[in-house]
Amino acid sequence: MSKIRNIFLLLLAMFVLSGCVGGSTPEEKIYNVLEETVKKEEQFEEVQKPLKELEEKEQKLFKEIMSLGMKEIDKIVKLSDEALANVKERKQNIEKEQEAMDGAEEEFNKAEDYVKKLEDKKLKKEAQTLIEKMSSRYKTHEKLTSAYLEALALDKELYEMLKKEDLKMESLDKKISAINKKYKEVISVNEKYNSQTEEFNKLKKQFYKNAKIEIEE
Repeated sequence: MSKIRNIFLLLLAMFVLSGCVGGSTPEEKIYNVLEETVKKEEQFEEVQKPLKELEEKEQKLFKEIMSLGMKEIDKIVKLSDEALANVKERKQNIEKEQEAMDGAEEEFNKAEDYVKKLEDKKLKKEAQTLIEKMSSRYKTHEKLTSAYLEALALDKELYEMLKKEDLKMESLDKKISAINKKYKEVISVNEKYNSQTEEFNKLKKQFYKNAKIEIEE
């Protein structure tokens, strides 16, 4: 039951030469919105490390439970309760992550008004592509969150099931199969999300270059 995700973050750039930090041109204002969006997404870092640690801990609990026989039901119940607490913590982290993303998306949406004011047609087209790419990325993240929460719900069912003395192996195998299938979906959506993040970072860098905004990453 591999569950570890790697979330790629947007890249933060330092404004070096063009204009003041407040931003007086549409280009500078777009820059300010994009970099503020990055800062809001940086809250991911507060979630990713503890989430990864929780996933690794749950893996160990699962393996330990699976190594026990039904005669050791008391120990199985104790470990299952620990795993259920783990599931609850992971859910809280994922919800915190989505909350950060919602705040970042709200900030990013401000860029659309400034894009409309760009006079350079080529630059405007690049900016519109940025908007479209980021919008797709946000939709993908929503799917990622949804899939992960569904997987957690299945994890919860599994550990509640393991606490039952009359558990049938057929039922257990079926549940584990469903969990594995759901986490494969999580990994697939996560890979798409990471790819979109990389693409957006490249497009953003190109936009800054063409807008003559000199930056240091």
